[in-house]
Amino acid sequence: MSRKSVSIIIGAILALSMLLSSCAPAAVATLPAPQVIEKTVIVAGTPQTVVVTATPEPKPPEVVTIKFTHLTWMEAGIKVLNDAIADFEAKNPNIKIEQSIVGWGEAHSQFVTSLAGGVAPDIQMLGTPWNNEFYQMGALAPGDEYLPADFKDRFLDSALESVVFDGKIYGIPWEGADWGFYYRKDLFEKAGLDPNTPPKTWDELVEFAKKLTVKENGKVVQWGLEIPAGGWEGDDYFDQFLWAAGNEIAKPNDQGVWASTLSEPSALQAFKFYYDLTNTYKVMPSDVIGKTWEDVKNDFVFGKAAMIYDGGWTTGVIKDTAKEIEGKWAGAIPPAGPSGSPVTLGYPNTLVVTAQSKHPKEAYQFLEFLQTGSPSWADQYCLVHASFNWTKAYVESDFAKDPLIVPLAQSLAISKNKPYAPDYEKFRMGYFVPAIQSLLKGELTPEQASTQLTEAFNKIHGAQ
Repeated sequence: MSRKSVSIIIGAILALSMLLSSCAPAAVATLPAPQVIEKTVIVAGTPQTVVVTATPEPKPPEVVTIKFTHLTWMEAGIKVLNDAIADFEAKNPNIKIEQSIVGWGEAHSQFVTSLAGGVAPDIQMLGTPWNNEFYQMGALAPGDEYLPADFKDRFLDSALESVVFDGKIYGIPWEGADWGFYYRKDLFEKAGLDPNTPPKTWDELVEFAKKLTVKENGKVVQWGLEIPAGGWEGDDYFDQFLWAAGNEIAKPNDQGVWASTLSEPSALQAFKFYYDLTNTYKVMPSDVIGKTWEDVKNDFVFGKAAMIYDGGWTTGVIKDTAKEIEGKWAGAIPPAGPSGSPVTLGYPNTLVVTAQSKHPKEAYQFLEFLQTGSPSWADQYCLVHASFNWTKAYVESDFAKDPLIVPLAQSLAISKNKPYAPDYEKFRMGYFVPAIQSLLKGELTPEQASTQLTEAFNKIHGAQ
């Protein structure tokens, strides 16, 4: 090889080296590992191998898929979640949210099955009464290390009770409601009742219901009162009557074991009152045992029921779908029972990260995202359900000042949650709901219901 050829080769190498050096950033230590490339070039008609060092293109980050199972049943709510997921994925291109929807009636058993099979989703929506059960099973992953230190400060204390166990947070409070009392103002007027004065006590509830129960040709065409008792909902409404009578349903005994209080006189008062509504006073049809919240809501809208207990979400549904009765109905604080105080069922549902999740950091990142902003995606989700995001800011919002929402907002202060007994769901579905239905049909006496349910609860929880 001639000296000229060698000089050309060396010059080419030096030029290429200088070019690469001028393009390199100062913080060389942060670059990916260099890659050695052998390249054949033609110099003066002779093939020569030139060794060049170059930095490869960085690989795109791995996409993490988060499986999210929720129980949203309203199209408007599903749309909010779809929009939230799209927004989150746009801002976090390395995370994909894969959602699935299950019905309320199947959600608990389906989650149990997925846990047993080792295929639980990363994020699961739960009804609050289930949380302690799954926490005790070790099925939930704590989020303190992934969430901001002040994250919990956003929520009402009553909401945090649903997700904080032993000082750690397991998921986040989500959309929820308290259960409401509604009455038809136009039917009150027709019956000679003041449309602006709903019943304040159980005695008045019965008195009003008798006046509002209307018969034609010996057949009831308008019931004074309806309370859903179909499907899985029976105890959602009866719980309120137990609490209004001063009964806790269950509580830990001296040994720390959950034990029933349903044998106490206060419980018997509630059982008797419920029994009398259909079997003695005959102001409520016994076929409520086959009616869901929506069936009762429809009877209310069509004038077949003058007063109802129903979920707080009913407010939004009636406002949006029953314009024909606009101005003819109202909500109110539930009537007080023997304890002297009104009580309602109320709690936020929750979004939890499961212990089987391989990506808890990213899962909690999504949950924090849902509760961030003004309004947050959680706020928007709650607004379309006419329910509450149990944050301190939300209960002070314009939404909570709507005249139809005011009774629900005020009822948050008197709301109670179901017992956090670890096997409460087994008791509820297997014994409590069927017993309530049998009570309303007259197949069980109040005394029998009290005795049977006490025995069943204590047996399940080992409080014998």
